[in-house]
Amino acid sequence: MRQQSMFFKARVGTMLADVRLQANLRKAKGKFVDTRALAVRDYDQERASEGQGDAAFEALRDAGEAIRQRVVGKLDAWLEVFEEKATARGATVLWARDGKEICDLVLDIARQHGVRKVIKSKSMLSEEADLNQALEAAGIQPVETDLGEYILQIAGNEPPSHIIAPVMHKNVDQVADLFARTHGTPRKTDIPALTREAREVLREHFVSAEMGISGANFLIAETGSAALVTNEGNGRMVTTLPKVHVVITGIEKIVPTLDDFATLMRLLPRSATGQVISNYVSLLTGNKRSSPAGEDANDGDGPETMVFILVDNGRVGLLGTEFQSMLSCIRCGACLNHCPVYQTVGGHAYGWVYPGPMGSVLTPLFGGIDKALDLPQASTLCQQCSVVCPVRIPLPGLLRQLRQRQTRAGLRPRSERLGLRLWAWLAARPALYALSARIAVRYLNWLAAGREHIEVLPIAPSWSAARDLPAPQGRTFHDLYRQQRRGK
Repeated sequence: MRQQSMFFKARVGTMLADVRLQANLRKAKGKFVDTRALAVRDYDQERASEGQGDAAFEALRDAGEAIRQRVVGKLDAWLEVFEEKATARGATVLWARDGKEICDLVLDIARQHGVRKVIKSKSMLSEEADLNQALEAAGIQPVETDLGEYILQIAGNEPPSHIIAPVMHKNVDQVADLFARTHGTPRKTDIPALTREAREVLREHFVSAEMGISGANFLIAETGSAALVTNEGNGRMVTTLPKVHVVITGIEKIVPTLDDFATLMRLLPRSATGQVISNYVSLLTGNKRSSPAGEDANDGDGPETMVFILVDNGRVGLLGTEFQSMLSCIRCGACLNHCPVYQTVGGHAYGWVYPGPMGSVLTPLFGGIDKALDLPQASTLCQQCSVVCPVRIPLPGLLRQLRQRQTRAGLRPRSERLGLRLWAWLAARPALYALSARIAVRYLNWLAAGREHIEVLPIAPSWSAARDLPAPQGRTFHDLYRQQRRGK
């Protein structure tokens, strides 16, 4: 997916002016927020009834954070364990430094096995690599089988707008029009009928594809397995029907043991969609096996060839830095669901694979801070993302770190940098700062002219063009506090 993050402001303007998109976002707003809150409440109540206290979910978050930190702290060692175990079970483990190497490796595997069609389960790494475009250029047909990703593909290879719900930006009428136009069928708006239509179209692809490609939510070191967590059956079809199965995932997805995986699975679905467990949880281990002669215990399904492609693409560069905690991310999407900026502009405004708070950190780190200047600023720093992150990634703090990097590198506008220097100079002189504050609140009170809000702020016209500033009373907080104290 070609990075468009440098056009964030322009894209935001387009998204805000899109009436249909705004209606779709309003309809989706809060859906996963409410279901997560209910899931957390139920988990706490259940554990409290078992005598484990009334903050069990917070303890679970602590456990999840500890697991992910333990992995990231010794990432190379756990990757070696995984490679050893996966290889012992017949799989092949390959390594890719970037998107180009992902595409080269996949195309090489496809050529070796005479592949003409690839069916795909949801994979964000394939989005990072522009894999579909590379397959098409090589004469290989890629078919997305996740319902949301399939809709985006037939809509003209649109990028996903959410890492969990990729087609959140479309409504039923849009999908109905798209299916009728693409499939040549009567238009229908009944959701079960639309999903059945998609299944009927995809069924032929499931049985005729020579290769399946999936991502992995986790890689389990002690067994050499890929864990795939989905709410649709397509994931199992993609990973078991074709003769070749390729897993493309980031090197940070390692977890040490099945017990650790079980702990993280208590966090992932509750944080993502508010489910206790996803509809399908698959552990994929090695090639399809044949039993020794005389025994009747052959594997009934599974690929004859299983390949893991473990990807760096900027992840190694985060190790040992202040951004290392981003490697703990389990891609649940909770930070997107709770972010007021994401809820207002949608995912496409961010201009790359990962939107929302996590994307505002990852995109500058993976794609270059100079190519995503506005993303670290695309946050109110309201702390909601860190409050709900299942592994306690301090996203607001990381956004501030990126802002500091930009300022030190001279990448922010000159007026902004001068303003920050002036504020810092004043803040170091309390008496002068207090005097300036008194003058400022009196000026703002005069500017309001008796109204409750200031509609246009002369020193920040762009900021006030889209919002009103509550008018101050004409006195500073210290003045009001002293007055209250004297009145007691």
